[in-house]
Amino acid sequence: MTAEVTLGVCAHTHDSSAALFVGGSLIGFLEEDRLVNDKHTRAFPSEAARLLLATAGRGPDEVTAVAYTFDSSLYTHGRERAMRRLGDPARRRRAVHSYDSIAAAHAQTLRRLTAEFPCAAIVEVPHHRAHAFSAIAPQGWHDRDVLVVDSIGEAATTSLGGWNRAAHSLDLRALTFDTDSLGYVYGALTDHLGFRMRDEEGTVMALAAYGDPSRFRALLARAIPLTPRGFRVSTRLVRQRVFGDSGNRLTDAFVLASIPRRALGEELTQDHADLAASLQERVEEVTAHLVGLRPGSGRSWVVAGGVATNCVAVGKLRDLPNVSELFVPPAPGDSGTSLGAAVAVVLEKQGLLAEVPASPYWGVEPTMPKAEEVRTRGFEVSGPHEERDLARRVAAALAKNDIVGIYRGAAEAGPRALGRRSIIANPLSPEVHNRLATRVKKRETFRPFAPMVLADRAAGYFDLRGLESPYMSLAVGALQELLHHAPTVIHRNNTARVQTVKAGTDAFLEALLDRYEQLTGSPLLINTSLNLKGRPTAGSWQAALSCLTEMSLDGLVLGDLFVTSRGSGLPPTGDEHSSQWGLNRAEGGSQLHGG
Repeated sequence: MTAEVTLGVCAHTHDSSAALFVGGSLIGFLEEDRLVNDKHTRAFPSEAARLLLATAGRGPDEVTAVAYTFDSSLYTHGRERAMRRLGDPARRRRAVHSYDSIAAAHAQTLRRLTAEFPCAAIVEVPHHRAHAFSAIAPQGWHDRDVLVVDSIGEAATTSLGGWNRAAHSLDLRALTFDTDSLGYVYGALTDHLGFRMRDEEGTVMALAAYGDPSRFRALLARAIPLTPRGFRVSTRLVRQRVFGDSGNRLTDAFVLASIPRRALGEELTQDHADLAASLQERVEEVTAHLVGLRPGSGRSWVVAGGVATNCVAVGKLRDLPNVSELFVPPAPGDSGTSLGAAVAVVLEKQGLLAEVPASPYWGVEPTMPKAEEVRTRGFEVSGPHEERDLARRVAAALAKNDIVGIYRGAAEAGPRALGRRSIIANPLSPEVHNRLATRVKKRETFRPFAPMVLADRAAGYFDLRGLESPYMSLAVGALQELLHHAPTVIHRNNTARVQTVKAGTDAFLEALLDRYEQLTGSPLLINTSLNLKGRPTAGSWQAALSCLTEMSLDGLVLGDLFVTSRGSGLPPTGDEHSSQWGLNRAEGGSQLHGG
């Protein structure tokens, strides 16, 4: 009997992607932005689908089911809800127009899916259900409480429920809708603080550690009041959501009660840090309140949706009495819904609990060049190397403060670099940290870099409380030994977003960390993403070579090769403490530089 071929598709929302299953086995998961070099692309994932089908040796006409990550019927329900809730005729017209527009766009996507996969059943999966299954499946399908928090699905913005393995049942209930959205408010404040929505929310989270949350605490409490069912968002302070509207999401009343909108390139001040801190604190309070809606001690949780990428808020959920286990999938945002939707359809159509590896390396093996092909492009190349020899070579380079990129093997899923598309550096040197921030990544110095450590060495440095952090999902407390050993990876709030590498996950990373500790006495490395500023993580070996040259890396692991730029020294450093990357206090202009 021929196995069913199920293609999951996330399209026309930020971070489009595709996932492919044959029977109940995952063939791969690919994010479109890396393949087309367009960060957070909303385009139909044509390249991702093509590569996945080619990997499986299948054609479009062999796809038996397409799992689409939205359910059109829920737009109709959202429209009807808006008609009932909104008394003001102008607001009601805007809401209805929004729902009609987005429903029409999704109807067009469904027609395209029918045309491109003519033998497939097109199955619409509710967006939050797809988020939930993306978190449940990699955990081995154990019973779990489920929290989904994002900007919006079709109409729902927060959903709560549980997965029951014995019954093969996911009971997921929407709590909040439309503008009552944590993701929507966080995006609004991200924009107000002068950063890019749907891209730099993590920068706001980092900035919050430098602020005083008490300053705008009352304002954020009024903006997002708690309710017995969850929370609301004040329409007096936050404007009504309108799909496709790029205007300011905050009302004049909010701006008058806080600070003016920061223009692009305007100096960051303590005012901005204080507003970020108040926002971050309120998000932490609201997420804790949501988890508390399912009382009882020792519960096991999965958290998904875009807000789940807020590793500080998620990390603090461990303090709650009803949380004993906590898991965030490697791709908790919209890209992961293609996998979750496919998992849901495999369960619905085949009765199978799909097999999703616990490791995050869900991509497909990339095409890699031969050494001579790289040399003809003007690079120095050694290798091919055996895995352990390559790890020893890289460890030696890192020990002498080189900064090295890694492009090898099937890619990790999601927004965090986890050792396959990474830049690795020595955490013991403040000079290396500063160079990595200002010259390599060209980003604000108050943003921290994440440490990577073997799982069996992590407990002496990080307050993990028995949990693992394989996907950099949790900001956890830094223990005293880490403060003495590698303070460069500790953020202002005394946390670190650690990646724990479990034995058997990646032999190269294990060998690299082990050899680096032999050379330096440190079990830790800095790990950040292999991408140029404003571009997605490298999705091809050509893009990785561009990172080597344009980011002034000292070397690049390219599959089993070690590559360096021929005859090129590092450029002059310039003013590495430029206020463009620092945080200036409004009082006195003194600078705060993060670690």
